[in-house]
Amino acid sequence: MKKEIISFEIVTLSLSGMRGKVEYEIIARSPRAEVSYYTYRCAKNGGFERKPEERALCDEATILKLLNDCDLLSWDGFHGKHPRDVLDGTMFRLTATLNDGQTVRADGSQNFPKHFREFRDGLYAILHA
Repeated sequence: MKKEIISFEIVTLSLSGMRGKVEYEIIARSPRAEVSYYTYRCAKNGGFERKPEERALCDEATILKLLNDCDLLSWDGFHGKHPRDVLDGTMFRLTATLNDGQTVRADGSQNFPKHFREFRDGLYAILHA
């Protein structure tokens, strides 16, 4: 039987490629959830600064449904190695604190866990609802 996500504190999905880095962040603000989208820009000091671009509030239940539909718990420990002969692509890193302290970590380079695109597209849909 598949284990279910019943709560979350924070979920962060970072995507980076040749042209930059973006980040989706979900924070529980009971009974709502805050979904944010950030870009990273070059800073004057030579580093990078995180710039908020979009933010939306939704019901926690909407996020829990997305997390469970995408089976986020099964992503824990996923490390998708870059495919041979692929010269470019997108790298991702996911960290999540779920179910009262359980941590889920996953990463990959042009190699993603099952339901990755549905998860990313679901976050985009929440931001643009």
